[in-house]
Amino acid sequence: MKQYNLKLIGLILLACLSLSLRAQEELKIGHLFTKYGNAQGVTQVELNGEILASYRMDTYRSLVFEDVTPYAREIEDGLEDAVRSQQVQKRQLVNQSGTLQSAYLQLTDVRRKGRNLRRYLLFKRGKGTVATLIYIEGRLSEKELMDMLYKR
Repeated sequence: MKQYNLKLIGLILLACLSLSLRAQEELKIGHLFTKYGNAQGVTQVELNGEILASYRMDTYRSLVFEDVTPYAREIEDGLEDAVRSQQVQKRQLVNQSGTLQSAYLQLTDVRRKGRNLRRYLLFKRGKGTVATLIYIEGRLSEKELMDMLYKR
């Protein structure tokens, strides 16, 4: 009986974790966070608790690539897939000499626990070969997101 209870608890915990990542994983790009989150030369940041709440976010995940070159095609494919999926309400893509420099995608809202949550997918190349990919889900408005990204 105890072994059955442990298996049941394990399944419940796994289901809860999968629900929080569900919206992100609906996107082709969502698997990159799992696939490369622990890769050498990649830093993954995942916020939780009061930090998230203070910015009106429920989910924040980012990957910072020291050298995005080996990952660039897969990231671009994922962003293009999101655009084709009809899940994008607003987009801004900046290409320079055929290379994606930045992407801002405001995705369709999702409803969780009786609340509408906004979703954002951001990509930005930095100096040299550094790049950052960010997924955000929460109640923050586009203006709040822009203020947060561009405040000095």
